[in-house]
Amino acid sequence: MLAIVTIVAAVASLMGGEAHAQTPEQACSLATTPLLPTTINRLIETKPPCQMPDLAFSDGDNRPLKLSSFRGKVVLLNLWATWCPPCVKEMPSLDRLQSKLGGERFAVVAISQDKGGAGVVVPWLATNRLTHLTAYLDPQSTISQTLQTPGLPVSMVLDAEGREVARLFGKTEWDAPEMIARLQALISASPK
Repeated sequence: MLAIVTIVAAVASLMGGEAHAQTPEQACSLATTPLLPTTINRLIETKPPCQMPDLAFSDGDNRPLKLSSFRGKVVLLNLWATWCPPCVKEMPSLDRLQSKLGGERFAVVAISQDKGGAGVVVPWLATNRLTHLTAYLDPQSTISQTLQTPGLPVSMVLDAEGREVARLFGKTEWDAPEMIARLQALISASPK
């Protein structure tokens, strides 16, 4: 937590505490949101929605995937790692969320940033009995670099067209009733 607070202070200082607006044509960059106490552990809308790049990653069998593989679904894209205590704490709620909402219109896509890839992540998910999440991997942290993430965990909600409509820095209880209600509203509002 101290590392996140330090990052928050540094980024807020650099950015002057002000948000930097984007045009809809711009690709998403997490560096555009100032990390302030009011933006940590809160789902905040991305206004206007921004187009997420077609990020590349792999599954637990090292088969290549792209974010566009999930078009047509609302996606909760989560970047995490097994060495990140807040990430580890939040993973069970992501697993429960996938169990409750996952299907034709929604998917949790939790992409591990662990350098050990499948050899670390697949056994970790099994040991922790997280059976509803698929192992997705980005061992070179290419996605974190592309999106300029300030730390982990970080999550983005993408609509069915692949546009980011909300983001959350830090951890949360993804299966809390109020969060499920917000996600269901985003699913309902997303183009089919």
